[in-house]
Amino acid sequence: MIEIQNLSKTYDGRPPVLQGIQLSIEAGDIYGLVGISGAGKSTLLRCINGLEGFDSGLVTVDGIDIQALNKKELRLLRSQIGMVFQQFSLLERKTVYENILFPVKCQHFKVKDIDQKIRDVLELVELSDKIHALPRSLSGGQKQRVAIARALIMNPKILLCDEATSALDPNITQSILALLRKINQELGITIVVVTHQMSVVKQICNRMGVLSEGKLKVAGDVQDIFLNKRDMLDDFMGEESNGSRSERQTHLEIIQRVGENEDILSDVAIQTGVRFEVIWGGLNKYRDTVAGSFTIRVSEEDLPVVERHLNDRGVEWRKL
Repeated sequence: MIEIQNLSKTYDGRPPVLQGIQLSIEAGDIYGLVGISGAGKSTLLRCINGLEGFDSGLVTVDGIDIQALNKKELRLLRSQIGMVFQQFSLLERKTVYENILFPVKCQHFKVKDIDQKIRDVLELVELSDKIHALPRSLSGGQKQRVAIARALIMNPKILLCDEATSALDPNITQSILALLRKINQELGITIVVVTHQMSVVKQICNRMGVLSEGKLKVAGDVQDIFLNKRDMLDDFMGEESNGSRSERQTHLEIIQRVGENEDILSDVAIQTGVRFEVIWGGLNKYRDTVAGSFTIRVSEEDLPVVERHLNDRGVEWRKL
C-alpha cells in the first residue's frame, strides 16, 4: 500500500530531517511510527500524503509515485488519504454536520447521497445525536470523533493519525483507539499512527517503526520488537539499565507468551536447583495476545545448566 525507498529530506541546509528511510506498509496494517519530538515522524507522514516534498528517494501510495503527479492528480490522491491531527481543527461556527461536509465542498467532489453518508459516518463514530451540535458543546473525545468522521467522508483508503490521542485523557484515549481499530476492521482502511505513546502502539498496531534523528532505527512486528529487540527501544523509552552486572554473572532474557511455558521461572529453579535473581520482567498486551519477558541474573558457574534446561524446554531466550 505504501512503499518508501531511500527517502531523505532537509530544510534550508540544516541537518537532515529524514535520512535514507526504507519502509513498507501493507494494506490493512495499523502501522505505528514512534520516536521522540524532532525525530521526523510528522515530516514522514506529510511526505506520504504529498504535503511535503523531499530531496531524494521514492514514495509510492497504492502503486502511484506521488512526486510524478501534477497538482490535480495530487489533489485526487489526497482525497483517498484521510488525516487526523492532535488539534481537532473544527470550525467553531459550523455544526458537526457542516464540519464533516466541509472537505467535500472544498474539493468540489460529488459524493452520492452525501446526506446519508454523513449520517453513516456519524453512526460509525457513535455521534449520531450530535449531528446539529456546535463544537463548543462537545467534549475533547467527541471533537476527535468528529475529526475522524470528517477524515472518512471521502471514502479514503488510508488514514494518517498525527498524535491523535496526545491531547486526550487516558479513558478517552482508549475509546478513540478502539474506534480506530473498528474502522480498520470494518472498513479495511490502512492506518498509520504517529505517536510517542508506547501504550498506543501496543494496543492497536500490528507493525511499527522507530525513528531517531531522522533515521529508521528498527521496523517490524510490534510484539517481536518489544520482546526481541528491546535494546532498540531503551533510549526512546527512557528506561534504566536492568541492574549492574558482575564480572562473574550473566544476564539472560527469557521470552514468555501466555499459553507457552507459563511456569518457566519456577521450573528452572526447581528442576536445575540453580539460584538466580529476577531483576526485571512483566507481561504486556499486544492487540489480541499477551506476552512478555523476564531478565534473570545467573552466575557463570550455573549458566550452562540453565541454558541446557531452557533449550530442552524449547524456550526462547538470549544472553544480554
